[in-house]
Amino acid sequence: MPYWIEGMLSATPALAWVFFGLGLPWALVALPRTDWRDRPVVALLALAFGPALLTAWMFVLGSLPAPSLRLEWILAGTAALAAAGWALAWRKRTLTHSERSGKHGGSLPLDEKLLIALVAAALVVRWFSTAYWPFTAYDALWVYGYEGRLYALTHTIPASIGYYPQFLPLQYTYLQLAVGGINDHAARAIIPFLHLGSILAAYTLGSRLFTRRAGIYTAAIWALYPHVGEWSRFGDLEIPTTFMFTAAAAFFLMAWRAALPVKNSELGTRNYSVIAGLLLGIGMWTKPTMGAFIWGVALLASVEAARWWYARRFVGIRYSVSARMRVVLWAALACIPVGAAWYIRNLLLGHPVITMPSGFWLTLAARSGAEFGWPLLAVILLVGYAGFQPIPLSLAERGGKPRAFVMLLGLALVLAALLPSILSPRRMEAPEWLALAAGAALLVGALRKPVLSRWPDETAKIGWALLLALPYFVTWFYSYSYHYRLSFPIVPLMILPTAVIAAGWTRGLWQPKTGGFKTLPYGTARRFVYLALVCALAAPGVVNALYDPNAGWDWLWTDKLPDDTSRYASGNDALMAVVNGLEIFEREQGRPPVVVAPGIVRLPFFMPLADIHTQDAPTRLSELEGVDYFVYGMPETRGAYQHIPPQQNQVVSALARADYDPTDTIMRLAWWRDDGFFNYTVYELHLENRFIRSENGVPPPDGDVVFGGFARLLGHNIGGDYFWPGRKLVMNLFWEVLAPPDADYMVYIHLRDENGQVWDSWDGPVTRTNDGNYYSTLVWEPGEFITDKRELLLRNAETPPGEDTYRIVIGLYDLANERRVPVTINGEPAGDGYTLAETISIVPGEG
Repeated sequence: MPYWIEGMLSATPALAWVFFGLGLPWALVALPRTDWRDRPVVALLALAFGPALLTAWMFVLGSLPAPSLRLEWILAGTAALAAAGWALAWRKRTLTHSERSGKHGGSLPLDEKLLIALVAAALVVRWFSTAYWPFTAYDALWVYGYEGRLYALTHTIPASIGYYPQFLPLQYTYLQLAVGGINDHAARAIIPFLHLGSILAAYTLGSRLFTRRAGIYTAAIWALYPHVGEWSRFGDLEIPTTFMFTAAAAFFLMAWRAALPVKNSELGTRNYSVIAGLLLGIGMWTKPTMGAFIWGVALLASVEAARWWYARRFVGIRYSVSARMRVVLWAALACIPVGAAWYIRNLLLGHPVITMPSGFWLTLAARSGAEFGWPLLAVILLVGYAGFQPIPLSLAERGGKPRAFVMLLGLALVLAALLPSILSPRRMEAPEWLALAAGAALLVGALRKPVLSRWPDETAKIGWALLLALPYFVTWFYSYSYHYRLSFPIVPLMILPTAVIAAGWTRGLWQPKTGGFKTLPYGTARRFVYLALVCALAAPGVVNALYDPNAGWDWLWTDKLPDDTSRYASGNDALMAVVNGLEIFEREQGRPPVVVAPGIVRLPFFMPLADIHTQDAPTRLSELEGVDYFVYGMPETRGAYQHIPPQQNQVVSALARADYDPTDTIMRLAWWRDDGFFNYTVYELHLENRFIRSENGVPPPDGDVVFGGFARLLGHNIGGDYFWPGRKLVMNLFWEVLAPPDADYMVYIHLRDENGQVWDSWDGPVTRTNDGNYYSTLVWEPGEFITDKRELLLRNAETPPGEDTYRIVIGLYDLANERRVPVTINGEPAGDGYTLAETISIVPGEG
């Protein structure tokens, strides 16, 4: 058996305990007794509550002063929680009566069976993909996978950890503790089950608000959405957040509907409200963006209050809104214990309560028509279903027939507004927004009466669901639409209208008559065509988990990536080159290296216990004392230093010394790698050498030569004493820093004849590299010795030949105003330049 399958399967018993031993009893306790027979709903809550209780207990253990995050303590605590849950569930079973609901009875039509089979096939493919790959995604490497490893090795949650909550990382920790060591494949065994939970949540949303058929369509569209298949294996937070957001929405809307203003019924309201709140809390325990659900609930409450005020003030209808406000209250109270714990902990430890993406990411938000894809699909289906299907005569007489011209004009305007930025990605412009608003207004005017007269209850349910998703959608569209995965939490809610319409429209394929008219023409051929269309549309979502952007399609059945090292390197080649070099150091030196790698946050994943600093961005070389390696990464380290000019950053300026001269004894360029996406350069540090005087170079014969009172010329050397046009000489100047310079000074080097005329010059900063970096005098430190390597190329072809008739003069000048620095020799003024002792000859041609 391949090691990656063995690793995945080895964690299965630990997961079975979490779901069946721990999650199942508490799911039964939370649900009304009448829902115990709804197996998808019970499974949904078992998949949510089990990991939530596990990680909540692990959070308690990990927060204790002594390292207590050990498997035996974890199992002891979860056993106590499970025993309490089973006792309460047994008591509930004996004291209450269950009635099987007939809502979802009957056999499944062929298309529903096909959709379930396709979803099952997709899950099998995604299981193999998840099992095969270790952690490779950026965020999984630097946060969730890294933290899972770190906690398993240290048996605690270090106080230095902040950022996102711990629902997912602690599960990774638990599974690695369960198998007895660091193992990505064991840790990732939870990923397919959280994915399954999101599918069950989508099913519950559709089935409990509408019909079983609508639930199957909702779940299938979500599960077979190609982007979901692509992202299903990465171990990021978006799938678990979707699981919790969709499940919380389903139960909240169930409670909301149960608390109808007219009936004011309490049936199931409290149970569903509390469950919704618990799921909201688990979502907040997963990712802060779940907080948008709170804004959605506030929006629903505000709309309901406005409806109540309008009905009371203008219609004369009086009803109570207290039942629905109690839904909000129960959900709010239930979410606090789990949902708030991590943020309170961050506050107490001095971390940011919530860490939001930097402003840079907001500038990348797409804000294009593509972000309206799901609403657009629903509108197109609605136009086709409501506008061109036959309707009963009674509804037509009451104005239930849509105005075709207005409807088509509205659809045309919507398409004209959205398609340009879909076909050619860019942000939508003002005329397109106006066209979208006008088209939406026309569609509402044309479809409002037909839709409300035929499907009033369904319209209300979809309206509430979309209102719940609206705050998240607006936030995502405006700020975070730089990546499709960040929309996942509300995608099932946006899918819901499409699923309900598609489920209703195609129902007639399997029923000869529905309600006195045919929903679709009946016939075997049409069934076959429809099923073939379903398979064709679903195929990308079934198989695309087999595709990797770097490894292609054939990685699963070939041996092109035989081990985890090669799989990490697939897409992370430059990073793995750094890791391999650091591991060689550890093997040779018998200790892990001390590394400073500003912004390269993925690096600690591979060496969790090493002293690797990625959050620090030192600007003085003294801050790097005791460090073995400094790693400069593109684009990460440049981003970490983006607000600090290089000329004021001694660390970055000093890199020029190594980049210009790889043999530099202070910051030696050890190795580097560029994989097309990331570029990492590793410098071996010997910072003590900057205070050791070099013995190379010819000292000035005149004595003590000092420039501006801050730099002493200790000596120089030059690789020849004659030039011809195009010849290059290598020259080194050796400086001692006496005092901090007060400006950014350049070095001038002049080739002068006996009359003092300048025939060629080589001005520039100290050790300037091709990318413009240099060791600025602004960061020079008293006591250090600097070697300034120069390449002198005679460019002036008009320089007259002559033997021993030229001299080289050097000096310093202020870059800002070109003011030259005064020179002293043995304390006496000596002008603004110093003439080297050598005479230079110019020979014609190539000598």
